[in-house]
Amino acid sequence: MNDVQGPRTRELTMDTFYTDHWQTIEPERLDRYEQLFQFRPEQEPFVDALALTGKTSVLDFGCGPGFMAEEIASRTTAQVFGVDLNKEFMSRAESRNTKKNLKFFHLEGDALPDEINAVDRVFIKNVLEYVPDLEGTVARLHSILSDGGRIVVIDSDWGFVLVEPWGKVRADRFFEAAAAAFREPHIGRKLPGLLARAGFEDIKVKMIAGVDLKGRGVSVLQNMVSYIREFGTMSETELQAHMSELEAAQANGSFMFILPQFLVTATKGNPDE
Repeated sequence: MNDVQGPRTRELTMDTFYTDHWQTIEPERLDRYEQLFQFRPEQEPFVDALALTGKTSVLDFGCGPGFMAEEIASRTTAQVFGVDLNKEFMSRAESRNTKKNLKFFHLEGDALPDEINAVDRVFIKNVLEYVPDLEGTVARLHSILSDGGRIVVIDSDWGFVLVEPWGKVRADRFFEAAAAAFREPHIGRKLPGLLARAGFEDIKVKMIAGVDLKGRGVSVLQNMVSYIREFGTMSETELQAHMSELEAAQANGSFMFILPQFLVTATKGNPDE
């Protein structure tokens, strides 16, 4: 459980770490993501929000290892694209891919491949909290949507996170130490305004707050430990105490992890209407 390793030696800076740590991912974290990102039944509301028909084309922007893109592609006959800035994610996704209507692309910059120029839906899950240019990114996604198309954005808001048995003060201390990992840790509450400024219409907001009592969220917290170690923003002794307490809490039934997800949908208006 304690994931005790020394600091990594890669040359990273706090100013760009929120993006860099997705471009270069160490093998143990890649393996954790393989488990964490697999499609689960409780994610059905995310797919439902896309309002797919049999011929709905979709871009999964920041698709990670590609499990959600695979699920989406199984529910439409139209083209589905998965794009991500991590090359290993795309390699793993492509090695599993058996669907003729699903393509994966590794992004090496801000521009999308020319092939992705008009889609009916954009799906973007737990990505916008990390991007360097929020306004520019959302504007680009607006531009590649077909008129009347829909965007579905799911993202966290770390101001609402709950971790027991830490309590609020210790949880806040832990996530403040990991702050370099996020460009905008409170993106959830800011999504409606962001989409409105980009020209989206019919914006609707839901909050989904699953309660984890079994320890699935510990992998998220382990990732935070690796980020904290990168810049030494919390002592190893304090980190060990936090993670050991989580281990004991799982054993005695007092563990709880809640990270609400904001589910925001919006449409691109038809200029002829």
